[in-house]
Amino acid sequence: MPLQSRSVSLLGSSGAIGSLLQLSLKPSPLPLLRQPWRRLRISQEGGPAAEFEGVEPSLAPSSSLIVLICKSYDVMSAVSTLPTSAPILVLSNGLVPLIRPLQECRREGELFMGSTTVGAGKLSDVGGDDGLRAIEVKENGRGQTILGSVSGGKDGKVDSVELLELFQSQMNAASFPTSVVERSALLRALWMKMFLNCLINPGCTINGTMNEEAQLDTQLLNECLSVQRVVSPQLTIDQDEVKFLFDEVVEKTGKNRNSMLQDLEAGRKTEIDFLTGYIRRVGEEHGVDVRRSRELEVRVKDLERVKNTVGT
Repeated sequence: MPLQSRSVSLLGSSGAIGSLLQLSLKPSPLPLLRQPWRRLRISQEGGPAAEFEGVEPSLAPSSSLIVLICKSYDVMSAVSTLPTSAPILVLSNGLVPLIRPLQECRREGELFMGSTTVGAGKLSDVGGDDGLRAIEVKENGRGQTILGSVSGGKDGKVDSVELLELFQSQMNAASFPTSVVERSALLRALWMKMFLNCLINPGCTINGTMNEEAQLDTQLLNECLSVQRVVSPQLTIDQDEVKFLFDEVVEKTGKNRNSMLQDLEAGRKTEIDFLTGYIRRVGEEHGVDVRRSRELEVRVKDLERVKNTVGT
């Protein structure tokens, strides 16, 4: 089958970013939908809607690249539903804690990961009895997306790398700036995204504020850097480098309500376990002072409990 005729599949495309990409990429990806959903109807801020027929994850074509855009706590279970020979690209927050578990899971297909600062939010999400899910999405920004392989030292299969580059070209054609990089550069990008998520999301979630009100927490940054040096000592990332990126992202996404805050407000589980929760666990294991990470983890989980209690 010619490469150009192979589809790029999206699992978790009913999330905000996945819905935005589903609507924007050409040719349109094949959405992978869990029951009871069979079809998606997606529109962007009152624009014309497009409808997509979906397929069960277990029936995804193993010759296509499957792009997982889901919550970090759903990644491992989502991977378990997919054909073991299919190449997978994971685009989620909090990917650093998932690198080793994903490398160790029994899969034949190539494993790719990515870091993205594409921003989106849902304006509505309505499901019907006929298996149709209608979503209206709002775009919040088009930052850089970085992709690469993390397949545990295995050489990337040529076809899989070509599929990743095909996805890169689709993203760039849709004006989502995207690069494919070597493994060391990818690992750096995943850690930088981890730092930003830790420095912005919990604080703004606790305060109920937009990104523009995020203040750099130097104590938390030092804890994150200390844990990074334990887990990935081959990387050299200094405080000034993170501060520069923090200022840039806060400026570009100032009017965004981060994904953790959106999850809390919607009564969903947050990804705190994969952000400051991860920093806290690794830090405690290695004797690193992680009191600020622990404090933020506890406060977000307390807010989750209150929200769930009120919701019931």
